[in-house]
Amino acid sequence: MSNKHDANVRKSTLVNFQIGLIASLLFTYVMFEVYTATPIVNDSNIDLTIEEPDVEWDGVYKIYEEPKPKEVARKYTKPVVIPEQFKVIDDDTKITDLDKVFKNEPIESTPIDPSSIIDADPVDEDPPFFDFVKVESVPVFPGCETLGTNKEKAACFSEKIRKIVSRKFNTGLGEKYGLTGVQRIYTQFDVDADGMIKNIQVRAAHPKLKKEAQRVINLFPQMTPGKQRGRAVTVKYQLPIVFKIQN
Repeated sequence: MSNKHDANVRKSTLVNFQIGLIASLLFTYVMFEVYTATPIVNDSNIDLTIEEPDVEWDGVYKIYEEPKPKEVARKYTKPVVIPEQFKVIDDDTKITDLDKVFKNEPIESTPIDPSSIIDADPVDEDPPFFDFVKVESVPVFPGCETLGTNKEKAACFSEKIRKIVSRKFNTGLGEKYGLTGVQRIYTQFDVDADGMIKNIQVRAAHPKLKKEAQRVINLFPQMTPGKQRGRAVTVKYQLPIVFKIQN
C-alpha cells in the first residue's frame, strides 16, 4: 500500500514540474512579443503632406545632352620629300663637245699702279693712357706694395695723396688774395709708364691757387707704374682740392 502511494506522489510531482515549466515558457514568449513589437501609430491629427520647394518653373523642358568628348590635338608630320631623280652617267662615256661643257671666259681687270698704294699708319693696340678707375693694375704709391688686391692699392694711393695735399697745400693764400667761401681746385695728372708725375693740369679761381696746386703735385714721389695686360702704361688721375676760407 505504501509503495503505491509513493508512486502516485512521484507522478504528481513530475506532472506539476512539467506544468510549471510550460507556464514559464509561455510567460517568457508573451513578454518577448510585448517588448519587441513595433508600435502602430494611428493618429488622424498628423499632417503627412510634403511641402514642395518654392521654385518658379518657366514651363520649358530641357533635353539632356551628353557632353561632347574633348578633341585631342593631332600632330601632323611633314611629308617626306622625295629626292629628285638624277640621271646616272656612265664613267666610261667620252665627252665630245668640250668647248660647250667647259667655258673658260677671260676676266677683265685693271692693272694697279704701285705708286697709288698708300701705307696705312700703324694702329696702336692700346690707347695712349688709361683712367685710374679702368686700368687693370693701378699705380702703386710707395708704402702700398704689401697690399694684395687692386682695390686696396687704389684706396691706399688716394689716401697717401690726400695726406700730402692736406699737409703741404697753403690754404692761407686764399685769404691773402681776398678770396672768401669755399674754394674748389680741379687738378689732373698722369702717372707715366716710368712712374713719374707728368702732364699736370690745374683749374682754379686764382692764378696763385693754380700755382700752389702744381707745386704740391710735383712733391709726389716716383711710383710703381700702372699695368695693362702686364705692360706698364700711363694712368690718368683726377684730384679735386676743396677748402673753405674762414672770414
